[in-house]
Amino acid sequence: ILFLLPVFSAPQIPRLVRMGLGMFIAFAIVQTVPTIVPLDLAGFVGAIISQALVAFVFGYVSYLVFMGIQFAGEILDLQIGFAVSNILNPITQQQITVIGELELALATLIFLVTDSHLLLLQGIGESFSVVPLPFAAMGPSVVTSVGLFFAQAVLIVFKIAAPVAVALFVVNVGLGLMARVAPQMNVFVVGFPIQIAVGLAMLVVTMPLLGAVLPGLFAEVPQHIDTAIHGLVPAP
Repeated sequence: ILFLLPVFSAPQIPRLVRMGLGMFIAFAIVQTVPTIVPLDLAGFVGAIISQALVAFVFGYVSYLVFMGIQFAGEILDLQIGFAVSNILNPITQQQITVIGELELALATLIFLVTDSHLLLLQGIGESFSVVPLPFAAMGPSVVTSVGLFFAQAVLIVFKIAAPVAVALFVVNVGLGLMARVAPQMNVFVVGFPIQIAVGLAMLVVTMPLLGAVLPGLFAEVPQHIDTAIHGLVPAP
């Protein structure tokens, strides 16, 4: 879970720290959760695989919101024209966009300020009461729930990127009309700085919306996880 959980899965956090935190959480949970360890090797391996499935569903559902936020920033980079200036993250060795990384950093700060990370850690302990050890089952409702949450993550993209994207669309329509009225004018030379100026101005204007929208989205994440985890309850 800690390798997928928002904030805790950040590449800036060393793997040894995540492993140590995972062992500490496991030690704290095992004191209160009744553990039933299969005696045979096949049952023990099956229990490990089933718990890894729970961890994957838990971490993936919680990370969908951040995926949507970062993708919204990448769309804005494409609209403004910053997509051609991707930078290399020296930690992950991956190409990242400027606004996408900015949106993700702001979302992470809001996530920590609203104590949403503590709710997720609390949810790890409560998940054992929903899906008792040692086994879990992959019910059909899990796929449906994950698909629904993915669609909601796409909706987050439109909520965040729509104001800036609409403004830039209007700018592009205006530049297209100017190109028709004055064909001798080089629209590409004139339009590029206009797009950057309008895009950055709209980004500054709409930035406070993150503080109003994201806390509500983060508050819904535990409910989504709870819905997905209930689909992993083994049949009696």
